[in-house]
Amino acid sequence: MIELDGKVVLSGRSIHDWPPGRNFMPDLIYYPPMTAQQIMQDLHVARIRALKDEVARLKAELARAREEHDSLRRHFALALLAAQDAERIGPDGTLLIVDGWNAILGSENVGGQRDRLTQLARAWLAAHPADRAWIVFDGHEANGSAEGRLRVSYTGGTGAHRADRLVCDYLRMRRYAGASGNVTVVTNDKDFRKEAERLGAKTEGIGEWTRK
Repeated sequence: MIELDGKVVLSGRSIHDWPPGRNFMPDLIYYPPMTAQQIMQDLHVARIRALKDEVARLKAELARAREEHDSLRRHFALALLAAQDAERIGPDGTLLIVDGWNAILGSENVGGQRDRLTQLARAWLAAHPADRAWIVFDGHEANGSAEGRLRVSYTGGTGAHRADRLVCDYLRMRRYAGASGNVTVVTNDKDFRKEAERLGAKTEGIGEWTRK
């Protein structure tokens, strides 16, 4: 017995099931039991809703998988260019990888700070003729340029920490290929530094590098 809005709704129950001393006769609404066909229809509707939810979930997972695949493909292409640069480094040289956005984090003049960072890298290379430098920025489009021993790359894709992921993908590629040579990653991101070190690179903070 169910009471709705002051009325009693009975579903297949006897009048003898009413509580003693309560008279619901004036407001009685009687609903007959659901038929087997109605039960099957309700189950069918519930199943269709569950299937629709599952399809939506699978579509979202597929979209994420495609984005991850595209990201890995972009990263591989950019990392391959960096690997080719690294092959030109002598045994005494180092590939310096700079986390671009981390270096200019909080700047109101992003373009100006980006140019300044590039100038710092050029000055570093002038003082270290055996080295090469690679500055990595997050960016909507995967692209980049190279000038002498300096390469600047934009990751492409969406989401945070794209430059970190690109650099770590490169370090993994080096490790799997058994590449030798020195690599130093410059960033203030503690988690990034920890992962880069785990993958075989040395690390420095932005301030530590710029003061040299």
